[in-house]
Amino acid sequence: QPYSNGKTNQLFLSQGTVNNAANSYNYNQIANNFMTYSFYVFLSFVPSLIWLGFYLRKDKHPEPNSMVIKVFIWGMLLAPLAIVLELFLIWLLNPTVNPLNVLSTRLENGFLKTIFIAALIPALVEEYLKYSAVKRKVIKSPEFDEPVDAMLYCIITALGFAAVENSLILFRPPLMPLNQALSTTVFRFLGATFVHALASGLVGYWLALSILKISKRKRLIFTGLFLAIIFHAGYNYLVVTASGTAKNATLFIVLLLIVMAIIVSYNFKKLKKLAAVCKV
Repeated sequence: QPYSNGKTNQLFLSQGTVNNAANSYNYNQIANNFMTYSFYVFLSFVPSLIWLGFYLRKDKHPEPNSMVIKVFIWGMLLAPLAIVLELFLIWLLNPTVNPLNVLSTRLENGFLKTIFIAALIPALVEEYLKYSAVKRKVIKSPEFDEPVDAMLYCIITALGFAAVENSLILFRPPLMPLNQALSTTVFRFLGATFVHALASGLVGYWLALSILKISKRKRLIFTGLFLAIIFHAGYNYLVVTASGTAKNATLFIVLLLIVMAIIVSYNFKKLKKLAAVCKV
């Protein structure tokens, strides 16, 4: 009987050790997952924050930090709405195409399908939403007091939007390994995040002109949106079709980004020379 009790106690002790080991493993796994996810969230924001710092330095009269943060968050909140609208429009145009696989759509589905589904619809929805946020939330703010602010706030909105878009890419299941996440972040910094900033900067320039030339306001805003959508759609198209003509597509993407960066930089310089106060 004593021997039996000893074996029972030893059995309970062994079982307790196993449970403690399992609990320790689960705790370490949760901690590791938390650290990994937190780092991936950080990576999602890095491209946007770098470009944000770059463009804020172009403003001789810095905007209030509270306003910058608000506009950035408004841009972030637009991303889920943009996804819903894009998927809905894609489904309307072609119910046979799975909208969830739009990024894998290739030329074999037809030139026009590629243009509309993978390039034009995302550009149209995203550029209009970003412009709408600035129009509704920023233009009548007392902080909006000089022409260049139109470009800055459009870019800030775009960078908030891009941060969420980056996170959706990094967290797309299955979770990509760290080295791939780092390389993806670099490519997003030089590519998609930069594209969002440039396209919205272009809209912001024409928005500033529309405020200064009220009689031509609608035409100027339409021009800005049209040019930004064409640029954004062109980039999307080159990225989607890059698998078949990688060298040519990459070259065109680089040239497109360089040309647009020069144009946006030139627009900044032009607006800085205009009147200091915007009357809305």
